Amino acid sequence: MESVQELLSILKHEVKPSLGCSGPVGVALAACEAYEAVGGRIKKIYALVDKDMCSKNSDVGIPPLGVKGLKNAAALGALCGRPGCGLEVLSDATQDDVALAVSLADSGCVEVTPDWDTDIIGVYTDVRVVTDKGEGRAVVARTHSNVVYKEANGRAIFGDGFSREKILDESKDTISRYSLSDIVNFSLEADSGDLEFLKEAIRLNRRLCDYGLSEKSKSPGFGRSMLKRMADIPLKKAKAMTCAASEARMEGTGLEAMSCATSGNAGIAVCMPLLSLAEDYEKSEQDLLRALACGYLVTISCKNKIGRHSAMCACAVAASLGVAAGTAMLFGGGLKEVEMAVNNTIVNVFGILCDGARTACALKLSTAAECAMDGAFMALDGVEVNKNEGVCAETADRSMEFMGKFARTGMAESDLMLCRALYEKHF
Repeated sequence: MESVQELLSILKHEVKPSLGCSGPVGVALAACEAYEAVGGRIKKIYALVDKDMCSKNSDVGIPPLGVKGLKNAAALGALCGRPGCGLEVLSDATQDDVALAVSLADSGCVEVTPDWDTDIIGVYTDVRVVTDKGEGRAVVARTHSNVVYKEANGRAIFGDGFSREKILDESKDTISRYSLSDIVNFSLEADSGDLEFLKEAIRLNRRLCDYGLSEKSKSPGFGRSMLKRMADIPLKKAKAMTCAASEARMEGTGLEAMSCATSGNAGIAVCMPLLSLAEDYEKSEQDLLRALACGYLVTISCKNKIGRHSAMCACAVAASLGVAAGTAMLFGGGLKEVEMAVNNTIVNVFGILCDGARTACALKLSTAAECAMDGAFMALDGVEVNKNEGVCAETADRSMEFMGKFARTGMAESDLMLCRALYEKHF
């Protein structure tokens, strides 16, 4: 019973509404909290941002109007952000607010600097806002919605003495204690009423999909193009709907996504394929909610292993394993089929790099979702990759552990080089 309640608590903590891409929103949140500490007329904003967040978030739209760049994100957060609202910090932003923020950012009053001088990997944003009333400071770390420190004019409001190294250590996160077997058992046995909150994930992410498929969307139209030729093929339709929802989010529309592990794209990538398949194959709502619970928890577990900020694309890698597990469960599979589905998927997505947030992420995550659905249906047919070959171990848990270790250590240098190259490209 304790494990059931703990996994439910993890699920509720990690599956939350999010407005906008998590990278710029994390910067906006830190700027919002820093400004709120002192108030007044803004003179200057300084943001020190971890290398991944700084170099990989120049091309993604920021709600509500889709402006781009971390300088605009910081300006928006300070000017109109809602303190205490986490990933919904920009939910009150208006067209006039956007114009003021862009003007402030263009004036040279906002400085964003990548933190190249640390080997500590993880989400980290340290923002100082100087006003006519003094200086406020806030630090967001570990996740994009986690404010760990706040001060006003040199006086700590909370978080005094925080350690960056300790805060960014994910090795002891609660989810790390749970295996795939635990997650499957929870998803099958949890009280159905406890999973009702996942209906909101269906509502929010479907709304994004509908917007992405509409003519109102300013995105390239990847999903619309796919759907023209594939609407009568369930797996291809699911891929197109996933793509459309992600496009809508990444263009910076003012619609919330239901995020997973502080990633809106991961939340979309798990939800939309399962929702589309459930509708086409007339699965019950309860079956869908249990599949979603399984998919989200597998994604959270995988992100814990590869890291919140990973060299690997979490939306394609971690979420695809969630899709594989959820699809296998949706169609009646148990632990055996879920294990097989995860291993079948790992061989296709292992090592996919994160090269920055933008609308084209929709292509990457929808392709990974299709690989995951293929892997799950093969598992349901009793087909599995050979165990203990290549990156696959004798169990799916160990395959994920292998992948996590490689993502954190083996790809660290290549990720640093990619971050520097992307930063030089944009700045």
